[in-house]
Amino acid sequence: MMNNSQAMGVPDVCDPADWNKGNSKVNVVYVAEVFNTRHGLEELNKEEQDEFDKAGLTDQSGDREERQFRLWINSLEIEDCTVNNLYEDVRDGMIMLKVIHRVDPTVVEWKKVETKKMNDFKVGINC
Repeated sequence: MMNNSQAMGVPDVCDPADWNKGNSKVNVVYVAEVFNTRHGLEELNKEEQDEFDKAGLTDQSGDREERQFRLWINSLEIEDCTVNNLYEDVRDGMIMLKVIHRVDPTVVEWKKVETKKMNDFKVGINC
């Protein structure tokens, strides 16, 4: 497996002895490198890129994961819930509660949610 990874262009992040020791963190880093290097996704063709651009999904602000979560939350089309900056907009926990409720309506107990003007303690309760 390790010899083949070099042939695939995966960086050497550990050697076979490290893998065999069974350190889960080392193994996760190696597997992440394999998936990041050889993800198997094809480049978008011109038609797909045009659809992507037309949908307004070309915003390049923030890092990759932040954009993915922001676009996913916005794609849920939750009323009064538009995320422009993930880190600032979800700070009080309300948007995350709405997202959780959208995914599974039985999870959030809205009677226990603080909706009034919140201080730092009440924000922590929602989070």
